[in-house]
Amino acid sequence: MQVKTEGIVLRHVQYGDKEYIVHFYTAELGKISFLTKGNSRRSAMRSVLMQPFSIVELVADNQPSKRLHFLKETKCITPFSSIPYNPNKSLVAIFLSELLSLVLREPHSDKELFQFIKQSVIIFDELEEGTANFHLVFLIKLTYYLGFFPNLSHFHQDAFFDLSNSIFCDTQPDANYLTPEETEVFAHLMRMEYDNMYLFKFSRTQRMEVLNHILCYYRLHLPDFGDLKSLKIVSELFD
Repeated sequence: MQVKTEGIVLRHVQYGDKEYIVHFYTAELGKISFLTKGNSRRSAMRSVLMQPFSIVELVADNQPSKRLHFLKETKCITPFSSIPYNPNKSLVAIFLSELLSLVLREPHSDKELFQFIKQSVIIFDELEEGTANFHLVFLIKLTYYLGFFPNLSHFHQDAFFDLSNSIFCDTQPDANYLTPEETEVFAHLMRMEYDNMYLFKFSRTQRMEVLNHILCYYRLHLPDFGDLKSLKIVSELFD
């Protein structure tokens, strides 16, 4: 069956001498992998398909019985103005696309989630301020679509955050919790939006501590969540 859909590039793997397997998250098919051929061999389109977070329209043969599908036509529908040319943004895109490759389940389709990712990528490409906090805000917002966004209405000063049960509590949990100081930072993150996150200032060390807390939270709620190869690279960004 031939299908036409929008897709976001997550990662690529070389396949043979000239072709690549490209992993997408798509509006119609969820997470799916395609073998490049035809137009994708041209250098300009190949460059787009090698760039994590590229937003494309694709036409492909989709055979549910197969894990690898053939990509027939591809075109870029949202050209980037900064992500490929800004080293920090490029590395954040690599990190987040790797994380999405781990947490998105194939071949489940979720159009609301797709639109969230797509709009977030477009905003990130256009951002001039606050880029250092983008990945933190994105990861917090993503938990809403994954089903474990915390209920902020129960947050109060001096509360602990129980990471395992996604609740704010008065007493210290036995394990997997944030201290009141850490909880306050976490609650601030949940209130952040892309248009105001530039107002929140963190040092590189503080930002990495927050990121590690978020990743711990993910691991507790997503048992198959593995290690991120690009985590070390992100830890060295944004003084």
